[in-house]
Amino acid sequence: MKLIVFFLEMGLAPAVGGAVSLALPGCPEKCGDVAIPYPFGIGAQCAAVSLNSFFNLDCKNTSHQLQPMVGGPGDVAISVADISLELGEIRVLIPVSYICFTSSVESATTTVLFSLRDTPFLPSPGRNRFTVIGCDTLGLVGGVHGDMIQYLAGCYSYYEGISSASDDGSPCTGTGCCEASIPTNLTALNVTFPINSSSVWGFNPCFYAMVAEVGWYSFRRRDLIGQLGFATERAKNGAPFIANWAVRNGSCLEPRNYACVSTNSYCDNTSNGHGYLCKCSLGYEGNAYINNGCQDIDECMLREQNPKYKELYPCRNGICRNTQGGYNCKCKGGTKSDGTNFGCRPRHTRDEQMAIGLSVSAAVMISLACFLAMQLQRKRHKKEKDEYFKQNGGLKLYDEMRSRQVDTVRVLTEKEIKIATDNYNEDRVLGCGGHGMVYRGTLDDHREVAIKKSKVINDNCRDEFVNEIIILSQINHRNIVRLLGCCLDIYIPMLVYEFVSNGTLYELLHGSW
Repeated sequence: MKLIVFFLEMGLAPAVGGAVSLALPGCPEKCGDVAIPYPFGIGAQCAAVSLNSFFNLDCKNTSHQLQPMVGGPGDVAISVADISLELGEIRVLIPVSYICFTSSVESATTTVLFSLRDTPFLPSPGRNRFTVIGCDTLGLVGGVHGDMIQYLAGCYSYYEGISSASDDGSPCTGTGCCEASIPTNLTALNVTFPINSSSVWGFNPCFYAMVAEVGWYSFRRRDLIGQLGFATERAKNGAPFIANWAVRNGSCLEPRNYACVSTNSYCDNTSNGHGYLCKCSLGYEGNAYINNGCQDIDECMLREQNPKYKELYPCRNGICRNTQGGYNCKCKGGTKSDGTNFGCRPRHTRDEQMAIGLSVSAAVMISLACFLAMQLQRKRHKKEKDEYFKQNGGLKLYDEMRSRQVDTVRVLTEKEIKIATDNYNEDRVLGCGGHGMVYRGTLDDHREVAIKKSKVINDNCRDEFVNEIIILSQINHRNIVRLLGCCLDIYIPMLVYEFVSNGTLYELLHGSW
């Protein structure tokens, strides 16, 4: 018996409710556990039937669960296990071909024929292998390569007995099972057993052949034993087969029926047959076949949700900032880009950091030493001023002022004298003699004064100096210049007189005023 599997055009079924991001609005996202992304859909309203009617799937209840079906109604429909939008792949379950013997010449045969003409599907050469299971078994796979070229390939498996077959889990290298690759652009495919007799039917009654997904089949000796043991146990629902799907009625250079309608998407020509796929641009995800179906990937959020994305979207020692179509890795203070734009490193090497640390430490130590020296100098200077103040009778002056209740004399500091004379500015000099200089100054109460700065002082007269200051400050006569105050915190004390603006005595005597 030959089971012929044609991918026939399906009847148009009504759409089921439910809105999803990968399907058209109002169309179901899944049938059972299988996601149905557009251009596939359940029903003509949800599928891109204008591109190819085989994008229209049927959702059937099989074995008490919903299962999407492709290919046509009834027993020629094929179960769909998975659809990949990004890879352009569809995984379907295909019955296993077999030949079984009850004697050396009596047999029962079931084989499968694929007819993929006018469908969006082609067998994936890299994802499938032709596999034969049995002893003294030759399996062939033939078909049409492209439109006209005939194709035939196969492999032979042999062993003398069950014990001499390959161990369980061994690769299919010809002792128990064998494998062969298939080419690209196969539009038709037929599995056959050219030998219809068997000398090993007593311990290996059934031989199997299939085009199945790479890695799905793992050899086991028990697959060789019993009538249809492998077909009814491990391959009860069929063997997984990977087909490449694409928009076949056009290419990226032919805008006719161009299906890549989303922004941030691009067209990618297929490597298996004629046609193209629509994909979201780098940094975007979703469905490029739907308007605005490609949305920005928030790489930073993914990094926080799952550690595996930290390797996929690296931002080493930095702060991740999401952008449209990508992300930025912003470096923290004290760091800079490591040159990859996906990581940060310290601005300075360890040696540079050590040198900077030593330099900063040295600068801090020098600054601290200078500060301590300044504090010491200031303390010494203050102590020196206190000594001058005592030496010049400052304490005695305060006692006399309290005891006599004198408030006519003001004691000024050297700082106040410097401010009043603009730091002894030469422009403020009123007169100069052998004993000192007289400056014109302005006190903080805006009074104009004459400040006498002597050059020498008799140390023996320092005690009388205070008494004379008090007496002179209390003299109030129109012909005598009044003493307003003094400065005692310097080595040679200074006297502060009221300022008389009518010239000097010399100018009055000699008539130059």
